[in-house]
Amino acid sequence: MTQHPSTMNESKRGPEVTTASPAARYALWGVLVLVLASAFFAWALTWRTGVVAGPLPVGQAVPDFSLTERSGKTVTKADLMGKVWIADFVFTRCSGPCPTLSARLQRLQLHFKEEPNLKLVTFSLDPTVDTPAVLHDYANRFHADADRWWFLTTDKESAMHDLVKAGFFQTVIPAMDGKELIHSEYLVLIDRQGRIRGAYLGTDFENQPQLIADAAKLLLEPAS
Repeated sequence: MTQHPSTMNESKRGPEVTTASPAARYALWGVLVLVLASAFFAWALTWRTGVVAGPLPVGQAVPDFSLTERSGKTVTKADLMGKVWIADFVFTRCSGPCPTLSARLQRLQLHFKEEPNLKLVTFSLDPTVDTPAVLHDYANRFHADADRWWFLTTDKESAMHDLVKAGFFQTVIPAMDGKELIHSEYLVLIDRQGRIRGAYLGTDFENQPQLIADAAKLLLEPAS
């Protein structure tokens, strides 16, 4: 704080300054980073509201990965090539938006139940807790079809967070000082060639028609 010279002699001690605790500063910075990253992500890939016609922007390709599905089988990016897929990023202990994101995917599973070339993929952001068995129980809460909707985890939390941040442009701030993990709330749409084509705020059910229309559009594109 800067004082005008004429006021500096009014009190030898000067005004008291309250310093925020490290936890409060962490929470504030976390929210700021989340908002800025989400805004940049939305601008970079031109996300929209309402059903908009026309070609979808083409983003970067998702990097290769090798993760464990709730069934215990290994799933890689290659297993999704040739498919259109929608990804979300949650953790089973989440007290915030995660159940809402999973409910969105449940509705999408019902809508595309007759479409074998569309997959739903959930990435756990708390993989050390979200073992395949834990994810199996979580998936059952949302009646997830084992062939259509995969739940992925790993034994390396940092590797999962790096994949989600660098590969999908999602914000992830690990839990710290008793604060719950902070993460973005987007559903990410990927085409048959493994490229990001759009993202949709997962807690906003009003953009569901746009997501459905965009996914249907990608299903009409060739695999290569």
